[in-house]
Amino acid sequence: MMELLSPWDLALICGGNWHLDQVPSTEFTNAKINSREINNNELFFALKGHNLDGHDFVTGLKPPAAAIVERPVNIAQVPQLIVASPLDAMHRLANTFIQETNAIKIAVTGSVGKTGTKEMLARCLSQFGDTHANQGNYNNYLGVPLTLLSMPSQLSYLVTEIGMNHEGEIAPLSKLVRPNIAIITKIAESHIGHLHSLQAVAHEKAKICAGMSPDGCIILPRDDDQYSILEKAAINAKIGTIISFGKNSTSTVQLLSRIVDDAHNSRIKQHISFRIGTNTYQLGIAMRAEHWAINALSVIAACHFMGLDINKACASLQNQTELDGRGAAIHLTINTHSTLLIDDAYNASPSSMKAAILDVASRPEANKIFILTDMLELGEFSDEMHAKVVPDIIQAHPSSVILVGPALKKIKKALQPITAVHTFVNVEEAKPVIESLISEASIILVKGSHGSGAYLLVQHLKSLSDKEIANAV
Repeated sequence: MMELLSPWDLALICGGNWHLDQVPSTEFTNAKINSREINNNELFFALKGHNLDGHDFVTGLKPPAAAIVERPVNIAQVPQLIVASPLDAMHRLANTFIQETNAIKIAVTGSVGKTGTKEMLARCLSQFGDTHANQGNYNNYLGVPLTLLSMPSQLSYLVTEIGMNHEGEIAPLSKLVRPNIAIITKIAESHIGHLHSLQAVAHEKAKICAGMSPDGCIILPRDDDQYSILEKAAINAKIGTIISFGKNSTSTVQLLSRIVDDAHNSRIKQHISFRIGTNTYQLGIAMRAEHWAINALSVIAACHFMGLDINKACASLQNQTELDGRGAAIHLTINTHSTLLIDDAYNASPSSMKAAILDVASRPEANKIFILTDMLELGEFSDEMHAKVVPDIIQAHPSSVILVGPALKKIKKALQPITAVHTFVNVEEAKPVIESLISEASIILVKGSHGSGAYLLVQHLKSLSDKEIANAV
């Protein structure tokens, strides 16, 4: 859609003027906030952050790029659109694009499962029409408008992931996107340190309703303990259609059964049966954990509301695999010993930690090793939430547990039924000895928060491997 704007249109929408009347000679194709990623005919928004000021990088840009700035950089080589606030200009431009698009807009939020659900939804909808979705987890006040600025003019479906860290962040993004359909995946303890209760988390996630119209549809997790809060918020917002998904018998899209297939030559890892009304459907996916089955049903629920072919939607999900950092299975060979690495290291909350542990516990491999790093953003609840995973670890019967971080170190004594428990202050302390601790592992789970470095341990294990095959089946 960006390519439809002339430089003069751009100036009018953003409320700015071209510095020294140096107007770009071409239209633009995209907008970015990282100067190193700017290509020809792309816009650079010079944003000011806590540590960096985008204006310091304008001089490195070359024509035919252009910059949107708060103050002109006199030695810059590219045209500069001067505005009151580059961030405000970015949101104004994104708002214009949303008003112009004819796409059906679907927003995905929730404490966990957002990105995986977004990826499944985008894959599914691409079978029915041109689909655009945010990259990675571009889900905040920067990522959402950038997603809108990169969408093409001819589009059937727009999928946006909407996240939050603090109270008050979701409603403005919902009002920006104006979703026709919203999905809330699950309410969990993520960010409970900022919001102080699961009820408060639910109320904040329910603000996805803020930008929705009465003819919209909200899709809610029926099994969630906070379901009544979400449903009440949707009713108060006068959302026309409320659809639920889950195992509960009152779910609009109800999971009837799931069978896990752990055969090494099996591409489909879960065979799922579900019901919509009086109709029963079958779905096979290449992901084995139960939460993937539940999240897949939220995608089916969206297709159901749009009147799409449910069987075609099911077929589109068969090849969806776990994402890197979110349960991807990787075969490693370390010192001639083969092991299966479960990379669930993108982030962690108590709910997602439990889900990862239970999934690995149910796998057929005998010699299981858990490498866990601290869960962050739990605030005053940190000790309590870390202690809550102790029964799950013990019930999983791992051969050994490697705990990394000061919060997890506190649960070592409670894990005494497990003979081999190793604790480390941080990732750097663990790295030099971790190879010796996993020498006999059949399967290794790495799970923890991004900020506590779980992903660094995945990188380290992969660097030790003689051979690596992503998304192993």
